[in-house]
Amino acid sequence: MSATGRYVHRRGLHCESACQCAVLAAGGYDVDEEIVFGLDGGFGFSFFPANGNAPDIVVGKQAIMPLRAARLMGVDVATHTPRSGAGLAKLLESAPAVMIRVDLGLLPYWGLEGRSSFGGYFVNVVRPLGADAFEVSDPAFDKPVSMSTAQLQAARSSRATPPLNPDWKAYVLGAPRRTPQLDRVGPVAVRNLCREVLRPGSRNLGIPGMKLLATTAASWPESKIGEVEDVDLAGRVVRTDALARQLLHLGRQIESFGTGGGLFRPMIGRFLNRVADSTGEARYAEAAGQFLDSGRQWSNLGSALLAAGTDTARDDLKTLVDAVADTARSAMDVEKRALGALTTL
Repeated sequence: MSATGRYVHRRGLHCESACQCAVLAAGGYDVDEEIVFGLDGGFGFSFFPANGNAPDIVVGKQAIMPLRAARLMGVDVATHTPRSGAGLAKLLESAPAVMIRVDLGLLPYWGLEGRSSFGGYFVNVVRPLGADAFEVSDPAFDKPVSMSTAQLQAARSSRATPPLNPDWKAYVLGAPRRTPQLDRVGPVAVRNLCREVLRPGSRNLGIPGMKLLATTAASWPESKIGEVEDVDLAGRVVRTDALARQLLHLGRQIESFGTGGGLFRPMIGRFLNRVADSTGEARYAEAAGQFLDSGRQWSNLGSALLAAGTDTARDDLKTLVDAVADTARSAMDVEKRALGALTTL
């Protein structure tokens, strides 16, 4: 029997946690997005340099769909890789919605025309619309949208952003069996956060990844050269400087691509405040304030990069490159202090 009809589209801040919250709500369980985000354990930093003049990738997380929050809530999650519209429709026969991973740049309603890619984005597929289309719930938008099956398959199969390619992944969430006690599981999630961001075991992740961004950004004026195609903020295809494309892409990654703004830092700050309220431990609130400060720094940078757009002169772009490196170093120092204090709890 089809379970569609119980699902209600809702806007959210972070694609992954907002999609999970909407599916859980369809099953009768309402949970705040920052709680799912904080318990999931994906927060952090990732930096993946790209080949040639393609944009380097920055993500404010270190894991894609880690499913820790689901485990804490006793939610069974089945992972599938259907490679056809019929296979996706089959999953919807017994689920209110199916979470799928996609390349954001290939979602037609975003207007990026495939010229700006991010393969770690999530949407919920709600129902088939005839044989050749689906209704899609994207938490960045006010209303559901429709996509042709071909468009959806292109976004699900993209190979444009290794190591963040979607790989056809689809997730079916079951009903929660328990409510996590934040005073008990919150501190555990925070300890995991500290360990994974401070000592991630990879120079591309966490604090080492922020250092790598700061040093690599300085080389962008030499590595991001030549004229390339991009899509400006009005959705127009333009010819632009590769360095301008890099900076605009970074601005979108910080502010626009499902982070809620500030590269997830305000979200983790709100989660830490919730942990402080549930435990009575003020040091969580102090760290929350530091992450909110870091989030303001990232947002200020992201807003400046978006304002520069695609028409800025190259000398002015070099000034923005300096701002990228300075922000990465400054925010890193703030976050290291916050995390260092949390490790003593």
